[in-house]
Amino acid sequence: MKLLKYPSLILVVAAMAVASLAPVESKLSGPKVAPPWGWRELSSPHYIWPCGGAIYYSFPLSNGSRAHLVVVNLKSGKWQIRPALAASTAPTSEIALKEGASAAVNGGFFNLSDGVSASYVVLDGKEVGNPRTNQALTANPRLAPFLETIFNRSEVRFLLDQNGKPICQIASHTAPVARGWKLLSSLQSGPRLLPQCTDREEAFLRREADGKDADSIGAKKEAARTAFGITADGYAMLLSVSGNGQENGSTGLTLAALADLLRNLGCSQAINLDGGASTTMFVRLSPVNCDQGLTPPPGSAVCARSPETRVKSILLIQPAAK
Repeated sequence: MKLLKYPSLILVVAAMAVASLAPVESKLSGPKVAPPWGWRELSSPHYIWPCGGAIYYSFPLSNGSRAHLVVVNLKSGKWQIRPALAASTAPTSEIALKEGASAAVNGGFFNLSDGVSASYVVLDGKEVGNPRTNQALTANPRLAPFLETIFNRSEVRFLLDQNGKPICQIASHTAPVARGWKLLSSLQSGPRLLPQCTDREEAFLRREADGKDADSIGAKKEAARTAFGITADGYAMLLSVSGNGQENGSTGLTLAALADLLRNLGCSQAINLDGGASTTMFVRLSPVNCDQGLTPPPGSAVCARSPETRVKSILLIQPAAK
């Protein structure tokens, strides 16, 4: 599912006191997770290689679909989250391995025809993806009334505040960066899912000039989904929900159900990423909750089509620079 996306949402998670990410066994079998337990009620955790503070879970949902979740402790200081961009297009796993990622999901929107990004992307402070240069958007007369809304869709930002503290935000593209803060990287997608879903405000759902309603991401249909969320207590989540193309019998979720799942898992802010055929999650799993100098595991796609869909961008986690 590769189309345009847009919103405005701001969320800040500051690095606070270090907290452990200890697994908790439970009996969860669906998306209904009662606060305040959230993701901690999930069972059978697997640690992400090479260091503690990031855990992978796989669990069934009440509609028979399967969810894949990576939870990252932003307070530990052990991990960084950032986007990466392919020169053309490539499978999520291939981009992740090239970038030395420990886990990754597919990222922003792009043209299937030529791989041109339909999302803003910033890497190392430099803009490397700009939807205003995408002729599939700008030359489409049906989109003309919505272009400025499309260009202002939501993005995930990774910054340093005035004290050099890492900050994660979700904001509309034109929202200003706070004075004294430095933007390191960002990835645009959308719509915002939490605290409320803004699919219509971002023109994913829209009424076009001919009076017909358009739904550019199948928001009201069950489909494979990818999302990013942040909790109020300093954790980030990468989430993939399989559709029929990724796993037989897994129908995926509507956008509203995806938002409900993220809320039940404990997120206070969340954003939708590209989904459908693009939905992919790659992980490197560790046999222990620490780095013992083991050879890096090769990693694998735990949620993907076969062969894996080629994408333009990904959102990855990797050990923080020391």
